[in-house]
Amino acid sequence: MKLKLHDAIGTLDYNDLVDLHEDLKEGGHSLRSLVEKHIVDKEKEQGKYCSVCSNEIDVHSTSNYTLLLGPEGLRRKAHFCAVDCMKYFITEMENRKAALKLKREEKKDGN
Repeated sequence: MKLKLHDAIGTLDYNDLVDLHEDLKEGGHSLRSLVEKHIVDKEKEQGKYCSVCSNEIDVHSTSNYTLLLGPEGLRRKAHFCAVDCMKYFITEMENRKAALKLKREEKKDGN
């Protein structure tokens, strides 16, 4: 069961709420580091499998590849077990982009 932030805060006892409030008044450094740690943990968890072939990736290996995708603030990572998987992924992205562009042009010409 996933908790929303509101629900998670609702489960805290009074002392934890006071500690959290004090941390936020002082800049929220403890909360920030806690959230950053959990983000890193989630990213490591997501990076265990190749985005193309779903093979398990050894996170300690130096032959893995990762692409950062998307605009700042909405960044996502795609992990690959080999160069050929990364090339396939990029080729598919280019093909989809070209298909969308062609579809837009056809729609534009049709109006």
